[in-house]
Amino acid sequence: MNLLDRYIHEVGRHLPRKSRSDIQAELRSSFVDTLEDRFGQDASEEQTSELLKEFGQPRDIAASYHPQSQYLIGPTLYPIFRMVIWIVIAAVLGAQILAWGIGIFVDGDAFSVWETLASLVASVPASLGWVIITFMILQYFDAKPDLENQPWDPTMLPEIDTDQEIKRGELIVGLVFGTLILALITLFPQWVGFITFPGGNFYPNPVILDYLVLIQVSLLATILMNIYLFWKGSWTFLTRMIKLGLDAFGVVILAFLIQGHNAWLAANGSTSFTISISLIESNNWELVGMHAFRLAFVVAFIVTIIEIFATIYRMVRSKMASNISAKDFVLKVE
Repeated sequence: MNLLDRYIHEVGRHLPRKSRSDIQAELRSSFVDTLEDRFGQDASEEQTSELLKEFGQPRDIAASYHPQSQYLIGPTLYPIFRMVIWIVIAAVLGAQILAWGIGIFVDGDAFSVWETLASLVASVPASLGWVIITFMILQYFDAKPDLENQPWDPTMLPEIDTDQEIKRGELIVGLVFGTLILALITLFPQWVGFITFPGGNFYPNPVILDYLVLIQVSLLATILMNIYLFWKGSWTFLTRMIKLGLDAFGVVILAFLIQGHNAWLAANGSTSFTISISLIESNNWELVGMHAFRLAFVVAFIVTIIEIFATIYRMVRSKMASNISAKDFVLKVE
């Protein structure tokens, strides 16, 4: 039943998490009953594939379970529409946060709560409205992804490997905030630093400015890889290797930043690693801020190292699993 498992798993990828297990169990029971009625309990892989072709593509099967969400957008476009909607919401919220931060730096005064809410009320529905109108037009002209025009072959279903699946939510957050940070440090490098409080003194961070080009390259490469992963839909050995390289590059940059902050703090008479109470009481906020930046980079350095080892572990486990599957296949053939 390996082919059926892959089919049920693929259907589940397009189902709401809340009802996924129940629908998969119902679909499996229906398919097994139909398969046994037609071919008996010892149905072959070819017979299973033949019946799966009659059932239809996993995306279409999943779409049939939640038609209430698709009055304006059809089953074919709805999964793409839902993905784009979340990206737009995240991008609009991120842009509002960026605008709020710029307002603090430039005017020295934060926007009021009502102004911020009014801006969100105006921008979010307007952005979502244009997305809906765009997809309504695509639906009207019966636009379909290229995959829908290709013959449906159950044997081409991907193997079940949860380690290879991407987490779209994490990618969306990474894309939105990565793009915003890249735009901020590229368009407004003079604002790279910290402020004591709204309207207070602004202190630029000279260490970050020294390594600004390396940070921009790292962010841009990570954004491009996340876009490719979003389009691809799953991890591969190559993308894992690229991520390892990007993480290693990030570790080098973080090491430079930590060392640069150490040198700056030492040159300004602060040799302790932690932020002491006396330093805060002295109201030397520039030193406090540089200490805080260094601490943040140390934490990021440790987290990135852990992520590198986690990626290596996933690659090794996936490789071992594929080798075991290959051996099982050889034994069955023999």
